[in-house]
Amino acid sequence: MGSRGAFIDVDLNNFEFKSGGKHYRTLGVLKSNGNVRLIEQDSTRVKAPEYSHTPGRIYAVIKNGKLKHLAYYDENHNQAVCIDFEHDHGGVQPHRHVYLKHDKNAPGVPPTADEQVLIQQIIKEFQLS
Repeated sequence: MGSRGAFIDVDLNNFEFKSGGKHYRTLGVLKSNGNVRLIEQDSTRVKAPEYSHTPGRIYAVIKNGKLKHLAYYDENHNQAVCIDFEHDHGGVQPHRHVYLKHDKNAPGVPPTADEQVLIQQIIKEFQLS
């Protein structure tokens, strides 16, 4: 799978990978929702992909056996919501960002109830800490 900006041109549906782009590998698919993919990147700084090849996809990004991000993608392949788990934002952990907007001065926004349910399903099924 691709990465943050690894595709040639998402707007023109050119999903060939750019040379030198970061790549992720798929570790599994959530049994109760085949649209949720568990992915991992071998890197010290791991970020959720900005784009998805599949519109509406949800990626659970893993780092060192822990859930680092839960990223939701819109119909145009762009990251729509990202939930961060490894740090707080305005005292809220985990917290959510919408459309890659990470205003450090904005209050932290917790995951919705539906997102919390999905988070617990992912953690339980994939035995994450």
